Formats: sequence, C-alpha cells, structure tokens
Amino acid sequence: MAKKVYVVCATGIATSTMLRLKIEEFLTANGIEVEINQYRVTELSPSRVDADAIVATTGMPAEFTEVVPVINGLPLITGVGENEALQELLQVLQASNSTD
Repeated sequence: MAKKVYVVCATGIATSTMLRLKIEEFLTANGIEVEINQYRVTELSPSRVDADAIVATTGMPAEFTEVVPVINGLPLITGVGENEALQELLQVLQASNSTD
C-alpha cells in the first residue's frame, strides 16, 4: 500500500514541485511506494489530513504535529542537511508500516 505524503509550501507551485520530485526519487530508490500531494499551507486543516507525513518548506501551525509527523523541507531546497531530512522522512514512513 502506497504511503501518503503532503508537500506543503507557501504557494503550492514551484517549490513543492521540486520537493515532490526529490522525495519521489529518494523513496522509490528505497523501495517505498508513495503518493504525493502538493498544497499551500492555507489549503490544509488538521482534521482533514490523510497522510503519513507532511514535508513543509513553510511554518506549519502546531496543531498539525499532533495529527501527523511534520518534516522540515527547507534542506531539500538549500541542500544543507538534505540527506538528513530525507532519512527522517524514510524513518517516519517505515515506522508507519508497523501501525498500518
């Protein structure tokens, strides 16, 4: 069963598209089937999140972290700490296997 990841940025266009491609490539290479949806932060509400993780390049309201793991996506843009951010996402998705 595919994992669900939300990629969230301020506008939901260019930055989230770049993140989406990096995340898809990384997770596929690590044997994780993933469905990625792109959003602007203003489009989301914690009660409507149906994802295993959120990767965000913008500040997410604290109530989202109570519903789903939120991973800082800025390293995927800057390249500084990129591998660590991708590994964090991989660990979150692998851990969610045990609860499915």
